[in-house]
Amino acid sequence: MTDQDGAESEDSAPIDSSFIALSEPSRRSLCRYAIRTETERVSREELVDYVAERAPEPVAADADRRTVALELHHVHLPKLANAGLIEYDRQRGVVHIDRATLAERLERVRATIADLQDV
Repeated sequence: MTDQDGAESEDSAPIDSSFIALSEPSRRSLCRYAIRTETERVSREELVDYVAERAPEPVAADADRRTVALELHHVHLPKLANAGLIEYDRQRGVVHIDRATLAERLERVRATIADLQDV
């Protein structure tokens, strides 16, 4: 967001990246999974299973699962990591989840929406 002088405010970058990350249903679903899981580390393969099970069309074929895995690796997990919602270790294929940080970021998004509705 810009201030009166046209400069970016320091607070807008994290909230903007959160909105961008949460703009896609699969990424919102991944955040839901992350906030509800009891573990602090999740493998990319576990997330592939999670996404495949919830896909609108069955993801049974190996080619479909590879597509899900590629999209997670190259698109969805990096966007969530860039927004600070998760930490993604690309080399190991592991997602590190800090539920407190995730909950705080999601609460900031909710509060921002609530502020917009109060106008």
